[in-house]
Amino acid sequence: MAQNNSSFPVQLYVYDLSRGMARELSSLFLGRQVDGIWHTGVVVHGKEFFFGGGGIAHCQPCGTVLGQPNSIVDLGYTEVNEDLFQEYLDSLAESEYRGDKYNLFEHNCNTFSNDVAQFLTGKTIPSYITDLPSEILSRVLASGSFAVPTPPLLLGWRLIEADMTVELSSPSS
Repeated sequence: MAQNNSSFPVQLYVYDLSRGMARELSSLFLGRQVDGIWHTGVVVHGKEFFFGGGGIAHCQPCGTVLGQPNSIVDLGYTEVNEDLFQEYLDSLAESEYRGDKYNLFEHNCNTFSNDVAQFLTGKTIPSYITDLPSEILSRVLASGSFAVPTPPLLLGWRLIEADMTVELSSPSS
């Protein structure tokens, strides 16, 4: 429920794309345990917004192919109304968050969620989520060999994020 008539709750839905496999297998591939391969979406104004290979999309909360989130982080409240938020999303969809700008490690669902969270609340999303791609890359590169097998968890990450928008509507509909 909103704090007052002009503020709206903002939540971060956090999903583990590996469905628990990261926790089980990451030590083998990365030399340290990773608790999940995180996908995030921001929930505000009764919708869940996220970014993937198809661009910005939205659905009903928990309406992605991932089902229920592993956790929900309350980010606070926003005074940004739905119309202004839609204008913001439209501008992002035409520029830095077009589908062709998606990059698994550097410009993904989590960078989108972080930017949206900052726009709405002035807060960032948890660093264990935003720092994970660079941590994984640095571990693989620090091994001194590009022959390190690509963890199937990471291959699945890109495929799932790309597929999530197939049956979902664009933010402007």
